This record gives sequence, C-alpha cells and structure tokens, in this order.
Amino acid sequence: HVLPLRVNCVMADVFHGMEQVVAHLIEKGRRRIGLVNGPPTTTTSEEKYKGFRLTLCEHHLPFSPEQVISAEFTPESGYEQTQRLLDQAQDLDAIVYAHDAMALGGLRAIRERGYRVPDDIAITGFHNEEISRFTDPPLTSVHFDARLLGVIAARRLCMMIEEPDGEQWHVLLPTSLVVRGSTGSHPSPVG
Repeated sequence: HVLPLRVNCVMADVFHGMEQVVAHLIEKGRRRIGLVNGPPTTTTSEEKYKGFRLTLCEHHLPFSPEQVISAEFTPESGYEQTQRLLDQAQDLDAIVYAHDAMALGGLRAIRERGYRVPDDIAITGFHNEEISRFTDPPLTSVHFDARLLGVIAARRLCMMIEEPDGEQWHVLLPTSLVVRGSTGSHPSPVG
C-alpha cells in the first residue's frame, strides 16, 4: 500500500510473519537477534521492523539500533550489509533477513567471519523461495502464497473495472513459518 493514499492493495501479513520468526528464534534460545531489513522506503520493511521490535519487547529482550541494518533485496547487498551488521553488533546469535536472497549473501558473510550456521548464528529468511530448500543448511523462512496474492489482486481489479464501487480494499494474506536447519537447536541460557 501507499499510505497515506487510500488505494486497493493485497499483501502478505509480514508483521505477523516477523512475529512468528522472532518468536521461533527465541524459543530456540536465541537472545541477541539482528535484522537485515529491506529498504526503509518500503511499507513491508516498516511492518517487518515493527514486528521485530514488538516481539523482542514482548519477550523482554533488549533492543539497540545496532541490531538493525537496511539492505536491498539481493544476495550482494545481503552479503555487504551482514558484514557491516557483524561489525556493529558483534554478539549476535541470530539474524533475520527480510528476503531469502539477502540471506544467501548473509550466509556467505557469516561463514567468511568464521561463524557456523546455525551453531553460532542462526539465520532466517522471508518469502520461502525455492532456493531456501537447497542452501547449506536449508533456510528457515516465512512463507506466503505469492500466487494467491496475484490472483486476489487480479480479481479485485476485474471487479473494479466491471462495477466500480469506490471502496479501497486492504487484503492481508496469512503467513506461516517453514522451519529448516538454519535455526537448529541452541541450548537455553543457564539461570
């Protein structure tokens, strides 16, 4: 959507997706979670950031601005920005990526620093792209039905052409977490 304009939009519920993935990492014992988010100009990046902050707060985990960095939705940008994130927040035990493509680059950057995934740093992605099943280890990712998103948008467009109603629909598609090896198991903290 393009707030403050009121227009029709169909999008994934990325806020809830971020809540799911951060809660999963916390359940795995991760306590210092970083975020390589998308560009700050996108609504989905803003929603992911809000979900990230809220979930940390709900679990009484600290937050500092050094835990978050923005990147483009590409492996190259994910690689470069992961390097920067690891420089500014050196004690991370998990990183959430706003897109699976970013996580591919991040995985390489993490390994080049000598960290093991998921033993030292767990990672997750968004979009559940097919490649996420073939990374080493396979990437835990937030899934939504992108095809259905397109179908709903096309149906709404046809409705508007055939019978304009002046209404602005905001449709959110549900997300689900696909857990794979990149989040592994992590011992709970002592005490």
